Amino acid sequence: MLVAMKVISVAFDADFGALQSLPSPAEYIGYVLCVGTCVFGPWVPYRDYLAIYNKPLWNAKWLWKIAVSVLMALFFLTVSTCWTHWFIPDDAWRWWTAYRDALSFRSSHYFVSFLSEASAILCGFGQRTDPLFSLPVARPQFIEVPRSLVQVVVYWNIPMHNWLKNYVFRTTKPLGSFAAILSTYAVSSLLHGLNFQLAAVLLSLGAYTYAEYVLRQKLATVFGACILVRPCRKDCAHRYKEKRLSVILINIGFGAIAAFHLSYLGVMFDMSDKLQDEGYNYSHTLAKWSVLNYASHWFALGTYIFYLLI
Repeated sequence: MLVAMKVISVAFDADFGALQSLPSPAEYIGYVLCVGTCVFGPWVPYRDYLAIYNKPLWNAKWLWKIAVSVLMALFFLTVSTCWTHWFIPDDAWRWWTAYRDALSFRSSHYFVSFLSEASAILCGFGQRTDPLFSLPVARPQFIEVPRSLVQVVVYWNIPMHNWLKNYVFRTTKPLGSFAAILSTYAVSSLLHGLNFQLAAVLLSLGAYTYAEYVLRQKLATVFGACILVRPCRKDCAHRYKEKRLSVILINIGFGAIAAFHLSYLGVMFDMSDKLQDEGYNYSHTLAKWSVLNYASHWFALGTYIFYLLI
């Protein structure tokens, strides 16, 4: 997946004129097989790869950032493998176990994300950022306490979000917002492999984010309140600002809905060794969702119908 993303980004940048010339064979192989990003990621633009050879910095802040990223990775590894099952046993309420399985899966993703931060910074990436050596991959605080599903998608994998936005979403935007969103999630599904489970989650997430986006945009316009999927600027035209109590409560409510959807979508990513070895199929996915009565899909459908009615 990472190799494909790098190859596609170089091709698009060369076609759009972002690169003055194609890289040499040695530069191309060095970028694609860069030891700091080819295993855990993250995806980095070709220009950032070239920058690591321009007066590299090796200092105490560089070492500190690597150490912090590794410690955060180990912390989320323990959360994924130990803590969640200690706090929420198998005989708990089904929605609690759904939240537990989803949290365990998300924590394993955070483990890989922070480990990829450490490997990339160890290789020299991030030395031209502000603040220095800031190379965010995932930001758990914006996912575990979300404002919206759109925010979750952005902070789940920031480099991949940027790649999809630049090379897929903007390219297909002339076809319309809904087509661009579905195209983006379809390409993401292909990059992750032809797997029904991942495709079902990603395409469901695409439909959810679209329904959430259009509903909150219409409600923000009708009530003049800062309840969009992203925080508003301080000089926005809304009458009711972010710090108003009613606006805070509404945003908290939408955040709770986003957490509900995350529990539902992540429930099938369990820790079953047998299923992990054999691979997840469509029957496993549908069985997991059927236990929860497809509640999230029905809720998302109701959200879109409500948008059409107001």
